[in-house]
Amino acid sequence: MALMLSLINLVFFGLEVTPRCSIGPGLILPHTHGTVIGAKCIGCNSTIFQGVTLGAKYADLEFDPSSRPIVGDNVTLGAGAKILGGITIGHGAIVAANSLVVSSVPDNAFMIGVPAEQKGSSHAT
Repeated sequence: MALMLSLINLVFFGLEVTPRCSIGPGLILPHTHGTVIGAKCIGCNSTIFQGVTLGAKYADLEFDPSSRPIVGDNVTLGAGAKILGGITIGHGAIVAANSLVVSSVPDNAFMIGVPAEQKGSSHAT
């Protein structure tokens, strides 16, 4: 059943979500087209814009949770952001549009660039 719902999401909304991803309450997806959610888990009250990819760095057809990102609570992922590998995006972090994150992000960090670097606190933005 989960695979069927995942396929319906892909066809109608342009959103690919692995059935193995645990998603907390309050997730906001303002624009779904082109978004791929292959994370281990996503916390509460996060916002994911269009074109975001959450997944493994390398082909992981068997879904090894250790190779998938963990997204904390109250995180914002800007349009086109790529979050790859077995990393953690800390609570309250913001990842700017089109940024590439390949290492863990501390709580309340503002990340920008390719590869993403911390440019202050998310509270100051």
